[in-house]
Amino acid sequence: MMKYPKYAKVSDKKYPINTSFRVALKCFEIINDSSISDLERTYAIVYKLFGFIPEDKDMKDFVRIAEQYLGCGKSQEEHQSRKKDMDFKQDWPYLIASFMSDYKINLNDEEMHWYQFIDLIQGLTEDSVMSKVRELRNYDLSEVKDQKTRNKIIKLQQNVALKEELTPEEQEALDKFESLFKQSN
Repeated sequence: MMKYPKYAKVSDKKYPINTSFRVALKCFEIINDSSISDLERTYAIVYKLFGFIPEDKDMKDFVRIAEQYLGCGKSQEEHQSRKKDMDFKQDWPYLIASFMSDYKINLNDEEMHWYQFIDLIQGLTEDSVMSKVRELRNYDLSEVKDQKTRNKIIKLQQNVALKEELTPEEQEALDKFESLFKQSN
């Protein structure tokens, strides 16, 4: 059985990691928050996981450990090579329902290690809501010949599609563009 990491070793000292899956999810919110600078994100994530800001000489090690920890020991390249088919924030209701149906775990009340949370997501049955949503997002439409069925699947895919995160500049441009149509009506 794999032991989940609880400590980081930097300069021959052990530092406890806040291993709560909720803290890891908050770290991903920070990572995706384009309103703060890269440096601020880095400091915020290290602080969330370790409870303090390390000295500059150790910061690089803490950042490396944080990346490795949040990736459950996998490199960024391994994660980036896979198509994104789930978003923790957007899919939270599906995750709650799936954990309840498969494991009888209420994610709103339960506390668990980040790695365990990921292991349980990967172990969800194919009948769970989250698995069905992910399967639908990854469904290959080229295999569907019947146009009526194809249109139905496209509609279902649109209903569960991952929303694209826009930068503040992209959102502002989109808002200006949409306002042009509102003025002409």
